[in-house]
Amino acid sequence: MNIRNSVSSTSKFETLLEDSGYIRFAGFKIRSLEGFQLLRYTISVTVLIAVLFSGIIFSKNTFIYSLAASLVSFFIPSEYIKRLIKRKGKLVLINLPDIIDLLASLLKAGLTLEQAISYLADNYKNPVCRLLKIYRLKVFEGLSRDEAFNYIGRISLCNEFKSFIKVIYQAEIMGNPVVKVLKDMSRTYRNNQRDFLKMRAERLESNLIVVIFVFIFLPMLAVFLLPVIPQLKFLF
Repeated sequence: MNIRNSVSSTSKFETLLEDSGYIRFAGFKIRSLEGFQLLRYTISVTVLIAVLFSGIIFSKNTFIYSLAASLVSFFIPSEYIKRLIKRKGKLVLINLPDIIDLLASLLKAGLTLEQAISYLADNYKNPVCRLLKIYRLKVFEGLSRDEAFNYIGRISLCNEFKSFIKVIYQAEIMGNPVVKVLKDMSRTYRNNQRDFLKMRAERLESNLIVVIFVFIFLPMLAVFLLPVIPQLKFLF
């Protein structure tokens, strides 16, 4: 399972690089997986040496602290990349229902799928329309429509977007009513987003209760108990 997750993460990292050309982290431009691994080891070793050296200066044994700091710094770049990948997919998903509705309206107005995609790519600026613009460029470069759709689906890093382009392409080929399919997809994605936001709000509410308990209730309880503690000694 861990190997599978590692392979998936590596694939998404390479896809992110393929789309953007490079990833900026801590002032460095990462252009390859090898460069990313080298940067991780460099940061980790640098932190290890820095903490050990500070211990020598202040005459303290910082070996354990240096190992811990080195280990943490080694995983920080990976977590940063995971956040980038997750953020990119989330931005696509946030804009997807609106674009689906617009696409359905354009198709209902009499435009073909290709004309509607061109209109959205030329007149709107958001992550989904950017992908549609890339789709057009790939078709102009000589890729088939199927290959171009697969390409933008891969670089979107969003499973919902992949499903969207797969459905509209297959629906057009098979002659199914694309507009109805789009309306159903938009409704489904909006409901999923609503449920996600509801779950997130509930999670934030529970976290807020914990914060109030730790930082407000416990200090207040300590303030009330401190004057009483010396008197309790005489009872035992």
